Amino acid sequence: MPQAKSLSDIRTAVRDNLDEATASFWTQAQMLRLINRAKDRVWLEVRKLKDDYFVRTLSSTDASLTILGATYTPSSLQVTAGGATLTLPTDYAELKSIEVIQSGYEYVQFFHLDMARPEFRALRAVTTQRAPTAFYFDIYGLVTLLYTPLSNTALDTRIYYVFRLADYSADTDTLDLPDPTYLAVIEYATALAQLMDRDEYAAVWENSGRRTLADFFGSSARQIQDPIFVSGSYEDW
Repeated sequence: MPQAKSLSDIRTAVRDNLDEATASFWTQAQMLRLINRAKDRVWLEVRKLKDDYFVRTLSSTDASLTILGATYTPSSLQVTAGGATLTLPTDYAELKSIEVIQSGYEYVQFFHLDMARPEFRALRAVTTQRAPTAFYFDIYGLVTLLYTPLSNTALDTRIYYVFRLADYSADTDTLDLPDPTYLAVIEYATALAQLMDRDEYAAVWENSGRRTLADFFGSSARQIQDPIFVSGSYEDW
């Protein structure tokens, strides 16, 4: 496991960069807001790799849990007889996969299709419940998954989804980012702080954060199993 970076660690590093060991110009509350903004920015950048760093799984059979400070009931992911929607977790950002885990119905699949498509609308117009074989689905709003056709059977499901990072709040809260991208959080937060002070060195720290992420993006791929071969200039002659 990579070493977790707590809010206290990150804040201390930012204050080191600002040459302000104790709060003077930047209050603790301001520092917290700046670090959370920097964290969100780095999360967005790392997502561009599509390397599944922020993917978690959740099943409709799981117990209730707290997500982003609110209680979420995973049974909201169950296909119900006659139902048409599922409620996704409150930290949902992107759906990677959804599968049926109900015993005897594992063959039932979900296929994404825009709800405006004629095929989707035609099935939505059918009010008769039927034995499930496959579903079309689309996601609208923030966390609502619409599916069709209507099922006459309740089905438990499992999802794999990209989650949003919770904000720091307590000093012991840790950063759920791949190493060493926490450095970019420190650098971006430093730049944001210096912007508050109209400091011209803000651009230096901004560029430093970009370089850190560029170096991370250019490092070895995360999930390579097969060797990569490069053909020579005249091998095919």
